[in-house]
Amino acid sequence: MASKRATGGKYEYLSLAELYQIEEKTNVKTQRAHVYGIVAEKYQPQITRSGDTYLKLKLFDESLNSDYNGDEMKPRKGMKRVNPPFIEIACFANKKEDLPILAQVGDVIRFHRLEVSFYRPNSRNNQHYGGGREEGTIQFVAKIGQFTNGNAYSKTHFVLFSGEPAQIVDADSAKQRSSNDITFTDEDQQRIENLIAWKNTPECLGMPKIAYLGKYDRRIQDIQRERNYDLHVKILDVGYRDGYPEVIFVWDGSDAVPMSLSTPDFPQLVDDTNQAEALGPMYWLPIDQDINPTQDVIERGQDFPPSTRRMLEEMGDAVSYGSAFPVYIRGFDFSDEMPKKGQWVKLRNLTAGVHGAQLNGAFFANSKWMVEAKGHPTWLDQVQFRQKANIVANWAPNVGVDAPNVTMIMHPQVKWDTIRSALLKEAPNRHRLYVRAQKFWPEDEKEWCVKNPVTNEWEYVFKILVEDATGVLRVTVSPEEGKYFLRGLPPCDLSANRATLHQLRTRKHTLLNGSNGTDNWIQICVRQYLPARKRTRGNEKRTWELFGTAMVREKL
Repeated sequence: MASKRATGGKYEYLSLAELYQIEEKTNVKTQRAHVYGIVAEKYQPQITRSGDTYLKLKLFDESLNSDYNGDEMKPRKGMKRVNPPFIEIACFANKKEDLPILAQVGDVIRFHRLEVSFYRPNSRNNQHYGGGREEGTIQFVAKIGQFTNGNAYSKTHFVLFSGEPAQIVDADSAKQRSSNDITFTDEDQQRIENLIAWKNTPECLGMPKIAYLGKYDRRIQDIQRERNYDLHVKILDVGYRDGYPEVIFVWDGSDAVPMSLSTPDFPQLVDDTNQAEALGPMYWLPIDQDINPTQDVIERGQDFPPSTRRMLEEMGDAVSYGSAFPVYIRGFDFSDEMPKKGQWVKLRNLTAGVHGAQLNGAFFANSKWMVEAKGHPTWLDQVQFRQKANIVANWAPNVGVDAPNVTMIMHPQVKWDTIRSALLKEAPNRHRLYVRAQKFWPEDEKEWCVKNPVTNEWEYVFKILVEDATGVLRVTVSPEEGKYFLRGLPPCDLSANRATLHQLRTRKHTLLNGSNGTDNWIQICVRQYLPARKRTRGNEKRTWELFGTAMVREKL
């Protein structure tokens, strides 16, 4: 790499492809290069064992290979290596503030005197600077700011510019710089403007147009238990316990795999045994089922937090579909740097397990996260398709074709909803849901029938907790609808009628476990309304009631 003095007072810049093809030189430990690049990924700063702060950046430009396919590809003629889609740069500094912490996806960054070296893990050839039999792994390091001994400063410097297209680019417009005195010429301005213009073209490899997926990138619906994976997701919420973050709820528009109610817990997700009360399944619901989301309620802001309201407005109907996937924070203090509600992030090296018969993620000490400009376009395209087709469940059998049809409905014209989309609609309303029964109240089946003190007749009155990928809902079964739902089992004194009680328990078992013992998806119709006595401005609690739904006796 030519020095500034050797090139007539100007810096000679390499493209990132040229940077990656630098050849190892005998007896030269570190080479240096000057480069520009667009930020593709920025990871959160971490403290090293020596007390320094470390931050990793991934950069790209128009010279890198958009057809990268890992080890299956071979270098082109004249190349030492296959160009990757990104260049990784490890940044180190004594102080976090000295790192390019203001960098965002799509920004343009310039490095002067970036360190280029070659690394051979567990090899004697590591004692030599080139000339060994093994090909070293090329690596790029930016040591920024003051050295540990306090007597000298690093030779590497950076300047960070916003990637927004509508802006004036000059030395004064830099977002962050490692030195007060920077070199900036007309050629620098042109290079930055060209990169900003290129990254917004359809040909651009990088975010937000990126179509590249890593080896471990998964949708939530593709997660497998006890396998490591990466996610591109939006943070819906952060749950705290005793003032510390306990779980983050993330979303990519797909549904997590439903677990059987008998699935054992994953040991590393089980709550602390010293906790007074263990956590069960975790759900994120934008509003409680008792709250009627009228415009007046929303404007008062009592039940819709402002951040939730903004997110719902931003995402529109898309938020009605897909799991709010719980990711537990385990073995790591997340209090210093937390993803913020509403951010798009990439979560790396997560583990999946089961907790309370629900598939969950786990963020451990070796997991990482980084902010992204927006959701992965491949995932978002699938969400838009799902929204247009109104696919309320990824994993449930096809109704009327593959479904076990444990239930039948009287009103097929009622529009399909997810539980979350139903919660976000104002009462009165009617919904058709595809759900699984999770629990019944009262728990004792003998108490499902009560004697009406006015008519002196026995009536069914009980509640069902149902779930889908988006949440849970407590549904009341009224006396009139209870007779239709449990056709063939007239209400009676269940304590005195053992035959009816046995059949009722059989039906409950079918609802919980399915007609074939494994699949318990059912379709139901529910209506939400405001009871007449509660129709006041200050009390707008909703009632959710089953209607027009019956169990199919042939499937019992």
